[in-house]
Order: sequence, then structure tokens, then C-alpha cells
Amino acid sequence: KLQGAGIPFIILEKADGVGGTWHYNTYPGAACDVPAHLYSFSFELNPNWSKAYASHWEIKQYLERVMTKYGLWEHLRLNTEVDTAEWDAKSSRWQIRTRNGESYTPRFLVNGIGVLHQPKFPDVSGIGSFKGKAFHTAEWDHSVDLTG
Repeated sequence: KLQGAGIPFIILEKADGVGGTWHYNTYPGAACDVPAHLYSFSFELNPNWSKAYASHWEIKQYLERVMTKYGLWEHLRLNTEVDTAEWDAKSSRWQIRTRNGESYTPRFLVNGIGVLHQPKFPDVSGIGSFKGKAFHTAEWDHSVDLTG
């Protein structure tokens, strides 16, 4: 809608790809736990999900197709993590700073952060002495052999 109205915008993305949770969580069998059609944008419905609870790859591919169809890649700044976003009442603008030193002062900010990719390990007695591999689903180590 912003493009159609001629309003300039950028998309700041912390990761090296789009998809949020579906970019980070690549563990075997990763899939949504709600019906996949809920991951369709209202302006770009997807009646072709392969199953009711789509895999992470299928959701990520859908999001990438949307990026391509609507020409959003050119607005995207990958590997750009927002460090601070503060409202400046005097200028009526947001003061945004990124971890790589960039600054932006937009009139509007749409926040789309998620937390399901940030590793949080349990406080379990003895966890530090565990001899096996341990990793979070958002940092899946595909080199580990899981056959038992």
C-alpha cells in the first residue's frame, strides 16, 4: 500500500534472510502449530498450502514469493538490527539507530519484532557438565547425527 501511495519506506531486518521465526528455526520437522492459512496476508491469500500445518520451508518460501511479487527486496536492509528506537516529540519523528551504526528518522515506525528465535536455555542443575551437544531450535546444528 505504501508503494502504491508513493510513500518511501525501508524494511530493516536483523537476519540475513526474511521469514523471522521461519528463517531461524530449521530443525527437522519444523512446522507451524496453527493452520497455515493464517500465515497468508489478506492481500495475498495462499489457497495452495500443501497441508493444514505447513512446514517452515513452505512458509518461508511463501514470504519470499510475496517479497518478490510486491518488489519489496529493493526496500530491504538485511543484517540490520535495530538497537534503539526512540520517539522525539520535538521533531515528531522516530530516532532509530542500528547496531551497525546507521541512523534513520522516519515519521512512522511499524514494529514487527519476534522473540521465538532468541535462545533461552533452562536453568537446570548440572547443565554445564552435560557432555553431549546442546543447541536451541533457532540455532539448529544440522551436522549432529540424530539417529538413535
